[in-house]
Amino acid sequence: MPSSAALGSLMVKHINSDTNGPILELGPGTGTFTRALLRQGISEKNLVLVEQSQEFVQLLKTFFPKATIVCKDARQVTKLSDELGIKEFDEIVSGLPLNAINHEQRRFICNESFKLLKPGGSFVQVSYLPRCSIPNDVISKNSAEKMYCGVTFANIPPAFVWRAQKR
Repeated sequence: MPSSAALGSLMVKHINSDTNGPILELGPGTGTFTRALLRQGISEKNLVLVEQSQEFVQLLKTFFPKATIVCKDARQVTKLSDELGIKEFDEIVSGLPLNAINHEQRRFICNESFKLLKPGGSFVQVSYLPRCSIPNDVISKNSAEKMYCGVTFANIPPAFVWRAQKR
């Protein structure tokens, strides 16, 4: 099921509307978090959406024509940013089901993402379990501070949101 608007709002509530740099969204699916970013005042042209499903990519291109939308696996985020000429992202919003991905791949995706996150930026992640799915060793390796942002029961299933801010 698509994520709820309530979850989208919880995912992006920490992002300031005056953020002018690129924002990376991993696993945007049908665009719930993307819409929340736009409601937050983020410019569509600053969004880089990385989606593995070709069907969702076509849908996203229809809904968000000014965003950069790429059909790739999240494990290719470093190569993708090089291809786009983006050295760092202001924020990263992830709808990836990290808890369903094996630990090594989860660690790889998160480490590569943190390499691209500017100091002071955040990697925000949804989880359907009451624990952060960003590996603790990745958080400590990248000198990030982990914060629990809350839970929304207005989502099926209920969703927990965690944020790791890079120092």
